[in-house]
Formats: sequence, structure tokens, C-alpha cells
Amino acid sequence: MASVFKKLISKELGENNYNKYFFVCQKSLQNRVFDSREIYNDIYERLKNKDRKSIKKMQERLNDTMCLAVRICRTYFFSFIFYLGAIFFIITKDINLLITIFSIILMTLSFLVKTYQFLVNKYCFIDAQIVLVYKTVLDKIILLGDREKTSD
Repeated sequence: MASVFKKLISKELGENNYNKYFFVCQKSLQNRVFDSREIYNDIYERLKNKDRKSIKKMQERLNDTMCLAVRICRTYFFSFIFYLGAIFFIITKDINLLITIFSIILMTLSFLVKTYQFLVNKYCFIDAQIVLVYKTVLDKIILLGDREKTSD
């Protein structure tokens, strides 16, 4: 399971480009200074000739993805509380032991998937860096397009 940011960048710019950006970020972070110019220039060159409508759609998908990442992080605590409450409820009810154990195992597996999803999206620092550069490029292209319209 990949982070929502990785899925977005891979879909928008391609898996190979995502991998290239990932390794550039990783190498840059090993030097303790994040330099985004190479990624910025590459993304800008790929997107600069796209029409305004496409850029707006890309920006909408980016905003939706950012909201999804925030929602995943915010709802995790409530999922945890619900999980604990459901476990407590099932244990306190007089249900067949086999059904109780099966229910607890099923809920635990579901919660582990939710936990994995939370951790992947919470600690995807490199993906977040790539997305910030991507957002900057989209904003700049839209801003330049707006300036061209007003100068005409």
C-alpha cells in the first residue's frame, strides 16, 4: 500500500518519474539540504505546455489528495477508540467463545490495515516534498497563465 501522495504523483507524472524524483529527494536529504530545483524544473518542463483546464484538473486532484491525507490522519484516533470500544463490547457480551475470538481477530486485522495506512501516510516525508514541488509548479503555471490573460 503506497501513500496517497505517491499514488497521485505516479498517476499524474508516471511511475518512472516518481521513482526518479524519490531518489533525487533521498540523495538530497542525505546531504542534509533539500534542493528541489531539479525536480521543479523537470515537472515544469512536463506541464508547461498543458492547457489551463488540464492544469486546473490536476490542481483539483492534488487538493483532493491533500484533504484525503489529512482525513486519514484525523480519523485514525477515532478508529482506535472505536476498535477498543468494540473489543470491550464483544468481550462483555455473553457470546459464544469461538464467535468472540473470530470477531476480535477480524477487527484486529481491519485495525492493523488502518494502522498501516495511517503510518504510511503520516510518515511519507519524501512524498510530501515531491507533492509540495508539484503544487508549486501548478501554482506557477496558473499564475503565469493569469498574467498572460491580463496582459492581452
